[in-house]
Amino acid sequence: MKVELGLQPHTANRFRSVFAAIPELSIHEGLDFWVAVGTERRPMKILPRPPAADDSNTAPERLVDVSARHLANDVPDGTVGLVVSRSIPFQHREALERFGLSWCDGRGAFHLEWPGVLVHLDHSGRRRVELDPTAVNGPRLGPAGLRAVQVLLSGNSDEWTTNLLAQRASVSVGQAHNVFHVMEEKRFVVSIGRGPKQRRLVTDRGPALDWLAEVDGARRRPQIARAYLYGRTENQIVARFAERAAAENVPYALTGAAGSNMLGLPLMSRATTTQIRIGGAHFGEAVDRLGLERPDESTSSAGMNLELWSDTGQLGTFGSTIIGGIHVAPPIRIWLDLRRQGGRSLDAADMFREQVVDRA
Repeated sequence: MKVELGLQPHTANRFRSVFAAIPELSIHEGLDFWVAVGTERRPMKILPRPPAADDSNTAPERLVDVSARHLANDVPDGTVGLVVSRSIPFQHREALERFGLSWCDGRGAFHLEWPGVLVHLDHSGRRRVELDPTAVNGPRLGPAGLRAVQVLLSGNSDEWTTNLLAQRASVSVGQAHNVFHVMEEKRFVVSIGRGPKQRRLVTDRGPALDWLAEVDGARRRPQIARAYLYGRTENQIVARFAERAAAENVPYALTGAAGSNMLGLPLMSRATTTQIRIGGAHFGEAVDRLGLERPDESTSSAGMNLELWSDTGQLGTFGSTIIGGIHVAPPIRIWLDLRRQGGRSLDAADMFREQVVDRA
């Protein structure tokens, strides 16, 4: 794994000293700021650690989000925003990541992410050192890569080409190639032919699904917002939610037990909370636009009947189907989200896989 940074000669020494704490970084002098992982290279903007906004009426964790959002808004599309500081608290790190920012901590920690690439290093002794828990041999399966694996294992095609996977999963040709390479190393995919006539076949879908579940479970939990919407039945609640989402142009997809119910397989006799994946660039803003009743800092979330999950990488909203006017996540994502909930949902996940996923 090789991470390279391009710095301009006038780059402040305080930033250079932070980069020096990460031995994996290779520094180059030049006219532009840029960052590269392997053959993937993007322009970079160095940002200072965000100060907490001065607002005594706002909860501290909310202030961190406000500051992170302001920084993210100043980063052009396609550019990596890299926050560099001698010390970045864990709460600040998580807020930066929620708004699509990367960071470098002078105590020896580094986080770099963009679609298809994820590198996380920590030499500070506070967390174990890790390289992209979703990949094999390096930063190759970020959220977009996982989306491509979901499409690949959906059972919709017997033979695949790199271009076909890129098109079906809406990823770059390079990302599709990386997905095939990782899965060939795991022996879940075999190649037939060479050059333009090369095709790939999924040979062991069952073990590949088991592997995908481990990979997905190792990723950070989605950001979650709990909310309430009145309805006498779950179907009524879902229908009212869908009306609001359509009016506000908020991408969404039912997942978990609610998604399974929409596919005709009721898993639980009594589900008190409906899980829904929410897409869009900024999760918090999308949730606010829906105008749902949400608990404030002084109240409990008890009684909330909606659980909204941030859909990083469009893992649930991409490829969703519309059933009765309601968007429902792909079956593989419903199964994975049931597994992530744990508890009795694990038994439900096993049943859903047997009845739906394995029969695709």
